[in-house]
Amino acid sequence: MERAACERLDRECPLANCRERFSLPEGVLYFDGNSLGALPRTAAADIDRVVREEWGQGLIESWLDADWFYLAREAGDEIAPLIGASAGEVIVADSTSVNQFKLAASLLRQSEGRSRVVTERVNFPTNIYILEGLVDLFETRFDLVLAEPGDLAGSIDNDTALVVLTHVNFRTGAMHDMAAITAHCRERGVPVIWDLSHSAGAVPLALNQWGVEYAVGCTYKFLNGGPGAPAYIYVAESAIAAFEPAMTGWFSHANQFGFEDRYRSAEGIEKCLVGTPPILSLRAVMHGVRCFDGLAMDDVVRKSRRLSELLIRLVDEGLPGGSLALASPREPAKRGSQVSFRHAHAYPVSKALRAANVVVDFREPDILRFGIAPLYMRYVDVWDAADALVRVMTTESWKAHMSDTPDPVT
Repeated sequence: MERAACERLDRECPLANCRERFSLPEGVLYFDGNSLGALPRTAAADIDRVVREEWGQGLIESWLDADWFYLAREAGDEIAPLIGASAGEVIVADSTSVNQFKLAASLLRQSEGRSRVVTERVNFPTNIYILEGLVDLFETRFDLVLAEPGDLAGSIDNDTALVVLTHVNFRTGAMHDMAAITAHCRERGVPVIWDLSHSAGAVPLALNQWGVEYAVGCTYKFLNGGPGAPAYIYVAESAIAAFEPAMTGWFSHANQFGFEDRYRSAEGIEKCLVGTPPILSLRAVMHGVRCFDGLAMDDVVRKSRRLSELLIRLVDEGLPGGSLALASPREPAKRGSQVSFRHAHAYPVSKALRAANVVVDFREPDILRFGIAPLYMRYVDVWDAADALVRVMTTESWKAHMSDTPDPVT
């Protein structure tokens, strides 16, 4: 495909004007939006106003006058349509890891006699670490089972107390059939927690339709909420009444400013809160999520897949010798919004690309990862990045980075 054809695709794209919603540096091809999304153009001025006016002038009155007190719920309601949830089922709080702990601890405490906690060996490591800590916390009551890829269904049985899965694999981009796995678990009476961190805002999600009861996710990737932005937690309306939080605090109390001696849980999704919400970060989250206003998720997903397919095609054509091995599934419906390649020296390759102003990332042990952010990524960006990658590989310019000390953030 010629670059001119990509220019034409950009002109015809129904999301072409969405790039204007973001502040992006000139001359940089940014393929790391699945780690940190771009800055929404409206965010900086509003956060400055929050600091100078709402905090600086309004002081404590802004908890009500500026709606700070309700912001965690409002942000959750903004996210809900992007994941196929309903208003009142999502709230923004804490980090993804903390939310994983909150849900898993609560569900394990409510389990009745079952002893197995199942996740995948290839899950995002922190999710496994959290489960390891929980199993230790419950002492001898639970065993952690790390299922091998392809053997997940066989690892879930009538003795399984909880399943914890990530929808899109962080290394390869392989995407689970969430509806089928959720149904498999529900047939056996097993609650399942889904991590949507690499999914929301880029791939099809229909939590209500698929019968999903519990999920968590971050807001700083495809939702563009900013570095360290708070995560969200989802509990279906059908499950919230029976849900008993294991981690409790005053923001989930039924009478928050009554300062009662004993804890009483709120009735709705607010029972998933613990402490005071981070207002500045929450305002940034609102701007990130509102970048999707007026857009059809079908158009977002369609563009994500076309950009990914284009990148794979261009690399196949430019490097026919197979110097890079595709690590992601070729079938679009089984792939998240990223394209990963394997190479024995993927880290030096990633450094060579960054030297050419193509920002990608590296994941141990051999993954070169291209995040596909359809709201601000153009077809010409993919063409230019593929062209740079082909040049790096054919000229072997990556070898100049063989002795580079790995950065603390890769």
